Amino acid sequence: MTDMEKDVFAHTAFGKLALKKMQPVPDNFRLFEAGWLGEQPKDWEVMEVKGAEFRRAKSGPRKGRLAIKIRGTERTVYLTKDQIKEESSGND
Repeated sequence: MTDMEKDVFAHTAFGKLALKKMQPVPDNFRLFEAGWLGEQPKDWEVMEVKGAEFRRAKSGPRKGRLAIKIRGTERTVYLTKDQIKEESSGND
């Protein structure tokens, strides 16, 4: 896994909504995967968002960085396009 110091999805509309649905989450929890379900863009009505707790690496090139996913802490939520639009418009 890559460096997870910064939660790049957390500031997006879908990330904020996903984190709300996953509450409570600890400080070391990060969203790490998101994608629309469906074969083609016309089918994209539901997004799957995954997150987990991460720990700091004890050795290697990422030593001291939040980089190791903790087994058993993964959570998944499903968001509709309408829910994401509502979250986005609520932040204007």
